[in-house]
Amino acid sequence: MEPRSYKGDLKGMILDMAHKELENYVSQKGAQKYFEGNIDKVIDDYINRISKDTSVKKAYLKVLKSGAYQDNTIAISKLIRSQELLKSKGELVKFANYLGMQVNSRSSYSQILKKVSRHIYNNKNSYSKRYVLYKRGSQEYIVEPETIKGNLLESYKSKTRKDMKSIAGLLDIDVVDEDSAEEIRKKVINYIIKEKVAKKNH
Repeated sequence: MEPRSYKGDLKGMILDMAHKELENYVSQKGAQKYFEGNIDKVIDDYINRISKDTSVKKAYLKVLKSGAYQDNTIAISKLIRSQELLKSKGELVKFANYLGMQVNSRSSYSQILKKVSRHIYNNKNSYSKRYVLYKRGSQEYIVEPETIKGNLLESYKSKTRKDMKSIAGLLDIDVVDEDSAEEIRKKVINYIIKEKVAKKNH
């Protein structure tokens, strides 16, 4: 059985994950400050987005999260059968496809159910780490911390790139759309060094 526990400190968990990526950034203090100042907004945006997920996606996540704590494939099969949505063979095939499985739609419901249950059981460690139960107010959500961390990092990269692009613009440095924040930063540093060298030589 799945332990009925909630990840109360989702914010702390995401920050810990994001901080492990800090060595990839030149300004570690700047990145840390950004992470801590924007984590709430990133979590809110994520919760708002998954709140709009279809009942189909929510049923899939429920099975994967709960299935990761079952002791055997029979228990997982019972869990799948308990979902109204997955009682039809067609929907079970769609669920298998969602999991990246290749199943023969001409197989019986029971055969497909066995394969899906075995797949979830064999990947239970991965699913138990991937999904976290999070409670906000009276609402329960099954969230993916890795996705939230990715959103936070992307937000930081986007903000950093905009900042560096603004600085490059003030210095009349040409940048192209493909340039990353780090590439623009190097152009800015090279420009400043050249300017200093030129002044010294005059």
